[in-house]
Amino acid sequence: MNDGGPAALGMVLATLVDGRGKPVRGGAGKGQLYAGPEGLVVLKQTSAQELFQRVTTTALVVSVAIVVANLFLWKNLLAIWVAIALQAVYWLSLSRRRHALEPEPLGAAAFAGAARTRTLLRVPADRIVSTVPPEPTRPGRFRKPARFVLSDGALEVYLSEDQFREAIAALGRSG
Repeated sequence: MNDGGPAALGMVLATLVDGRGKPVRGGAGKGQLYAGPEGLVVLKQTSAQELFQRVTTTALVVSVAIVVANLFLWKNLLAIWVAIALQAVYWLSLSRRRHALEPEPLGAAAFAGAARTRTLLRVPADRIVSTVPPEPTRPGRFRKPARFVLSDGALEVYLSEDQFREAIAALGRSG
């Protein structure tokens, strides 16, 4: 907990699914997960963070497209330098992109303000019937996400085992 605010668990991929396990329309996305006695909340990235991610990803994709087009069409050294510059933008932004994945602790007031405008998913604690830990990591295989089972479906979240334990503790449950 931070200043009375919920526990920050970091950037996650989360999906609300119905009773049959099918994703609910508008119930999936990437954001910062917060857990507290009131429940689980996933906050969307700020518009600046989202723009930064899109620009850096676009720089990478465009650099590859330029190299391929240059190979077959232009055969120009300037195109290679432009591609190198775009690659530099992508790779030099790596530390900032990694930092965005880390937990972003917010006090109670800051969390309340962010929750008003950036809530992607919210699951009240009293709706959580049971929990299922994430599947252990196995080389070469996708693992199943952690599940917070609801009476009418579940919230599936890709968490590490440590993050799952923190979420359970923040919800006030035994793991």
